[in-house]
Amino acid sequence: MNKLDDEMFATLHRFTKEGVYYYAESERIPWILKNLGMVSIVGVQIWWTWSVEDVFRRVKEGNKHAMKEEIAKETKTLIDLIELVRTDLPRLSMKKVNTLIILDVHARDIVERFVRDSILDAKEFEWESQLRFYWSREKDDILVEQCTGNFQYNYEYQGLNGRLVITPLTDRCVMTITTALTFNLGGAPAGPAGTGKTETVKDLAKSLAIRCIVTNCGEGLDYQAMGTIFSGLVQSGFWGCFDEFNRINVEVLSVVSIQIKTIQTALSASKGVVDLLGKEIPIVKSVGIFITMNPGYSGRSELPDNLKALFRPVTMVVPDMILICEIMLMSEGFTLARILAKKMTVLYKLSQEQLSKQYHYDFGLRALKSVLVMAGSLKRTYLDLAEDLVLMRALRDMNKPKFIYEDVPLFMGLINDLFPGLDCPRVVFEELKTEVIKYMNENNFMHSDEEKFLKQIDKVMQLHETMQTRHTTMVVGPTG
Repeated sequence: MNKLDDEMFATLHRFTKEGVYYYAESERIPWILKNLGMVSIVGVQIWWTWSVEDVFRRVKEGNKHAMKEEIAKETKTLIDLIELVRTDLPRLSMKKVNTLIILDVHARDIVERFVRDSILDAKEFEWESQLRFYWSREKDDILVEQCTGNFQYNYEYQGLNGRLVITPLTDRCVMTITTALTFNLGGAPAGPAGTGKTETVKDLAKSLAIRCIVTNCGEGLDYQAMGTIFSGLVQSGFWGCFDEFNRINVEVLSVVSIQIKTIQTALSASKGVVDLLGKEIPIVKSVGIFITMNPGYSGRSELPDNLKALFRPVTMVVPDMILICEIMLMSEGFTLARILAKKMTVLYKLSQEQLSKQYHYDFGLRALKSVLVMAGSLKRTYLDLAEDLVLMRALRDMNKPKFIYEDVPLFMGLINDLFPGLDCPRVVFEELKTEVIKYMNENNFMHSDEEKFLKQIDKVMQLHETMQTRHTTMVVGPTG
């Protein structure tokens, strides 16, 4: 590490130590708003771990209701955060509270599961298998434990980059990855698109405050390019996640497997250096190598056996949409999250089955997420509107522009069935509409059919709205 990194590390370590120390004697919400995003996230996790282990201690001493008292406390803190999200917070504080709601919901669900399954001891697997954060006084540092794995917190500055909703699938994937890292092996999540393979690896890296570098693999990568990437990862201690790894040519993969084996052997032997591309390179022990694969695609190579042995496989399946929707709606400040999440997932499922099959239609997780974020910003803008009306409006206005003419009535029919009797006119940018009509009249872009003329103007408005809510926009349609 150079001096600058050292100073950054020391500063973040100091901030975190102060934040964690003052948590116990502060009011929770002022403490959250005062501290750095990554400090408040890790601080909340450290104190939650302590709190649950304290409940186990109280249960041992004979307090039978300790676990139920913990649920009541956690439910109250969660409701406080949901109410806070609805207020007019600065943008960064809003993102921080969104993330903390996601973590708090998971924390509460775990404790509820302990009550349901009568888990009353800290040595039980149900607790050991959770990602647990401790402040170690001997090491004066944060230790993260899961099953047999022990990791140090890395203080790589994270910013507020959002966190995944934690589902049982994510939990199992994370457990496999941390176990693999304990034995200095890599992790290999495999499964269809949109199941969260790369995202889960990135999310675990965020938990441990390590930077995760994602590389999209293709035929263009040779062993030297891979060796250069590995030497960068080894020296920085960052994680590398190689997406679509089986798109690399087989002859390259056999050399890559030797490079990965060399790194893993150096880690197992606790060596300070590793020999890559004919050079001795210093190695930082936090380095991790992950590959994700999309099986069953044509033109993908089967991994050689010597390469498979270096990774622990994880099979990812289609995620629990309802749970993800519910928690994201909660984090955006919705109270009726459970009912609305069910309606939303049913709408997307029916749309996928009943609308025509167009190449650009997407009813997966990525499409859901953008609607949820839009619904959250609408909720905060129109506080007096009913929640189901807000969500209906977001679903209608975010999806309608992408449908072909024939599918629009079908989709509107589905929305009316799920949100009966609800209708709110689209809020259009009136000034822009006036200007568009004026421009079209001046340039003789008239159409004898009044309806078609209005449709054309509507498309311009939709394009403007889409550009407000998406990073990039793609206009599709036949020529002319």
